[in-house]
Amino acid sequence: MPSLRDPIAFTDALADVLRLPDEALAMSYIYTNKYLRFHRSSATPDPLDPYTLSLSTISIASKATESPRRLSSILLPAHALLHPPAPSTGKPTKTLTIPSPLYDTLRATLVQADLILLRVLGFQLHIPSPLEYLQRYLERAMEDIENVGEGFDEWDREAKGEYGVLSGIMEGRVGRGCRAKAVDACKNYELANLFPARAVALGIVYVVLEERGLKIELGVREWVKDVGSAKVDSEDFDEVIEILRKT
Repeated sequence: MPSLRDPIAFTDALADVLRLPDEALAMSYIYTNKYLRFHRSSATPDPLDPYTLSLSTISIASKATESPRRLSSILLPAHALLHPPAPSTGKPTKTLTIPSPLYDTLRATLVQADLILLRVLGFQLHIPSPLEYLQRYLERAMEDIENVGEGFDEWDREAKGEYGVLSGIMEGRVGRGCRAKAVDACKNYELANLFPARAVALGIVYVVLEERGLKIELGVREWVKDVGSAKVDSEDFDEVIEILRKT
């Protein structure tokens, strides 16, 4: 088993083991950064260590994004990730079983952490995510090309399956690149806390198109207004793409 570098690597790996969708993982990072922002401005001590915080954000985000996972489903692989096999024996250094006093303790700790996180979030679990806006922005950015093609998106599921047609624009290389960058953007403290999700999403589409060699022919200001439906501040957009290019 690979060793973990940090809590971010732990969260990514756990989300994969739990087969969580991008929306849940992105939301877990948004919660993490909201929690960190709260404690940066609070005089009270931070009661959660980084790994307990990661577990709690995964737990709450899975429920908020309608992909709930049982606490046992979270704790068992999490414990295995944090206690990998010893190199000398290849056997786990610690094993978590149900029932056991250790499991009861860990479960109680996670329940308490969830309550702490919920209070910090003000019990407001739906926080806008860049993933919510990606598809519409990418479709608008690509509509001149999409409108002269075969119209694959109009095909029914059976025809798409027969001819190997992707289900939609977000399943293509650019769309997948946008989704991956959106999840990574939610890990960034500034992008998660200081900018509207719309601005982050539009910046992601712009940067991914740029990275793929797809040049924007319109002026940037005109493109932002057109694709963003005049709902994204141009200064926010400029700052977002500056941060994205550095990450």
